[in-house]
Amino acid sequence: MTSSLSTGALLREVARLHTQLQRLCVSWCAGTTVTQCTVLTELSRSGPVTLAELSRRIGLDKSWTSRAVEHLAQEGLVEKVPSAQDRRTVQLSLSAAGEARVRALDQTLNALADQAFERIPTEQHASIRTALAWLQQSLLELTKAASVESSTLSEGDAAWTHE
Repeated sequence: MTSSLSTGALLREVARLHTQLQRLCVSWCAGTTVTQCTVLTELSRSGPVTLAELSRRIGLDKSWTSRAVEHLAQEGLVEKVPSAQDRRTVQLSLSAAGEARVRALDQTLNALADQAFERIPTEQHASIRTALAWLQQSLLELTKAASVESSTLSEGDAAWTHE
């Protein structure tokens, strides 16, 4: 099997198809919307965070994130606890029910990955897993570097606008 797509185009297409499949399958998984799923999985990864930090991490507008969090809190999936350092902010975290929902979502998404692998020759599985681990590490490094660069630029912009 060969592809005429560049590496970047192939990666974007794989990511697009994977996201599309997840969205199609998660939309019926216990009534969780894509945005709610994103919030739940990020809280599972990050632990307690503020709304602003959660919005930054998932790349959604603060108002969209707030609506999703409110709905999840009403369902008992997300807990809001006043911050010990700053009473004006609230720390968001998963409740026990939220953790259970994330486990169910993970099972659904893992089953999708298993189904995709079933369509690939078995002798290719190990090399694909290795390639995915390398790709994940590379993307983590690039994301950290971009995050540092972005915060440095933001601080520079803030300093520049206050002069």
